[in-house]
Amino acid sequence: MPGWAPKINDNTADIIEPGREPSPGYTPERIAEDARLRALLRDLSNQVSTHPFWGTLARGPRLVDARIALKSHPDVTTGRPAALDAA
Repeated sequence: MPGWAPKINDNTADIIEPGREPSPGYTPERIAEDARLRALLRDLSNQVSTHPFWGTLARGPRLVDARIALKSHPDVTTGRPAALDAA
């Protein structure tokens, strides 16, 4: 992305908004890694949302509670399996 010069008050010469140097952009390796991670996120999200487990629950408040419990599980919120904390 291109950078921009700072905006300066014509009367006081104070900087109104700071400028920014141009961004060097992503390297080809970073672009490939970003694409890989986005594809992985899509695949994993699909696996979770279409897992047969959800078909075992009756529609209604219990289904909502189960999804909320899954989202707040320590493995999800801490980013590491709870079994590692016990070790």
